[in-house]
Order: sequence, then C-alpha cells, then structure tokens
Amino acid sequence: QAMLTRISAACDVSAAVGGRRRRHQRRHRIGRRAAPTAALTADDEGDGGATGEVARRPAAASAFTAATSTAVNPFGARQSATTTAMDPFSGGSGAKVPTKAPTKAMPAMRETPKYRDWDDVEVYEVPAGLRREGSTRNTSFVEYKSLEELFPNTKLSETFHGDAGFRTDIRRAMRDDLFIPDENLSPEKNAAMRSLSSSVHVNWFESATGYASLTKTFEKYGVVNLTGEHFIRALGGLCRTPCHGTLIDIASIGKQKIRHSWHQDSGYERFTVMLGFPAPTPSESLPPGVGVFTHAVKLSHALKQPNAQGSVIQWENYNHTECGTDVEFDVKYIARPVFGVGCEVMVYCDAHHVHSAPDEAHREAVWRFM
Repeated sequence: QAMLTRISAACDVSAAVGGRRRRHQRRHRIGRRAAPTAALTADDEGDGGATGEVARRPAAASAFTAATSTAVNPFGARQSATTTAMDPFSGGSGAKVPTKAPTKAMPAMRETPKYRDWDDVEVYEVPAGLRREGSTRNTSFVEYKSLEELFPNTKLSETFHGDAGFRTDIRRAMRDDLFIPDENLSPEKNAAMRSLSSSVHVNWFESATGYASLTKTFEKYGVVNLTGEHFIRALGGLCRTPCHGTLIDIASIGKQKIRHSWHQDSGYERFTVMLGFPAPTPSESLPPGVGVFTHAVKLSHALKQPNAQGSVIQWENYNHTECGTDVEFDVKYIARPVFGVGCEVMVYCDAHHVHSAPDEAHREAVWRFM
C-alpha cells in the first residue's frame, strides 16, 4: 500500500509536468501559425475585414506574461517553485527528492519610445514595389469628430466625459440591444461572450430591441433628445457607403505593454470609425488621452494587396529584404491619436494607413464601426 501511495504521488507530479509541457507545445504551435486572413476566425470582422486589434490580443497577452516565483498546480492549488516528489524507486524509505519546477525567463521590457505629436509625424513614403497599381498620393488621414458636433443639445458629451459609470452602461446597453446569442452555445458561454471583459462583435444595422436599452440608458443619465437608434446610426454613418455594418467593442487588455502589429483591415478605400471609452483614472505613464485609440502610420500611397481582395494586409508579411524596407517603423512615423473633449470619435480610411493596437493602452474599451 505504501508503494502504491508513492507511485500515485509521482504520477500526480508527472501529470503536472506533462500538462505544462503540453501547454508549452501548444503555445509553440500557435506562435508558428500564419496571421489570420478572415475576421471571423479572430472573432472580429467576418465580411471582408479584419483581425484588427482583437486578433492580436492573445499573442500580446502571452508575450508579456512574466514568470512568477510560484507554479500553478493543474489541480487547483499553487505550489512553490521548488517542489518535493515521492520517488517510487527509492526502496520504501519514502525519501523526498527535491525537483525544480521549470521557469521561464523574464522578457525584457522595452522603454516607451519618444513619440511625436500627431501634427509632427511624417508620412511614410511607400516604396514603388509595395504601391498598389494606379494608386495616387494620399492627402487625407485621421480626422476627429466630437460628440457635441454629432449630438448637439443632448448633454451627451458632458455626461460621457463626466461619468465613467455612464460610459460603462452604454457598453452594457449596446450588448442588450445588438448581441445575438449563439444558439449552438450554452447560456454560460453566451454570457461570457457578451460580458464587458470580452470583445464582442455585432451588426449595428439592426436591433431586435429597437435600440431600447440605449435609449433607456440615455434617459436614466439625463441625456435628452437622443434615442439609441440615432446614436448608433449617426456613428455608423460616418463609415459612409459602402460599409460592412459591423461594430466591435474591443475590451481593455489591461496595462501590459505589447509589440505593435501593423496591418490594414481590408486595404479598401473604406472608412473606419472609432469611439473611445477612456479609463476611469488617469494614466501614470502616458500623456492625457493617449492609449485610447489605435496607433497609426500615414502612408503616401495605398499598399498592394498580396492576398485575396478585402483580406487583412499584414505589414510584416511583405518581403522587406527585397523591398529594402523595415518591419518596424521609425518612431517619427508612428502617430498616437489623442482622445479628449471634442476628439471622442476618430475616423480614418483603411487604405491610407497601417494601424495597430497601442503598444501601451489606457482605456476601458474602444468601439470600431466598419
């Protein structure tokens, strides 16, 4: 019986190590996968555009997860980095053999580059070999819209800036009005998909509730002369036509720093609209308003599409050696659009920029209409 007990304990340790090995192998395989080309595979855009920020979130989260002094027991408890295991071949004495839990090296954190102000950022001159055939020089880039301009005499702008609870309730009401549960999933999984901590993807053209939850939220907070339908359609209408009719609430991934992943959602001459939801407290490391919106690089010309029309264009997938270009952009080209009063909404043409999730975000969420 003592021998069986010792063998059982050893099997538990072996299972824990095996679990960690399998997780490592899965991460290694995931790291080798090609960048997604269909939005739906990234729980983002399903009709011609885009992985965007959400597609990169899993990689971003794992890349900067630091090793800690404790290891996770697959059976629920936490154990110290140095563990003891029963040796079933020790001859019945029950001797404990010290073993070291595998540890991962702490990744070196990059210092935040010294970015330029938006107006001082240079336009990146796209090499001839990467230009779309027949493209002309781009002259228009990111522009801002204000909530007061879009919804005058409603008290929306002042309430949006003055009450973090109001901003959160807008996100919650949008889910009530636009999220459609997947009938193939359990209620628990659907609830997880629509939670505020998840990035949820919906169609903004139609609402089963008639956008009633948004309307009630506005009334609750004293916003006047504004319905949920007008709010959604006014923001979505900034995409102009044609547009995809999709809206994604990109939830915050926290304060971790990530590597830029420059891309275009489709490469089309179509417009993307973003509404920022700032964090409830100021950042300790970023200037006011930075870290809410997507970062962008202004392009002199549209990029050629190396894949199927309308699919995601990943900057890193071009042959930069052949083109004499770099995968990483010099900081003089990287623009950080700023959220603020009068600049709550950001509009840009996909073909005129490559963009990326902020390398350091500070926000509750950002909405992206396409």
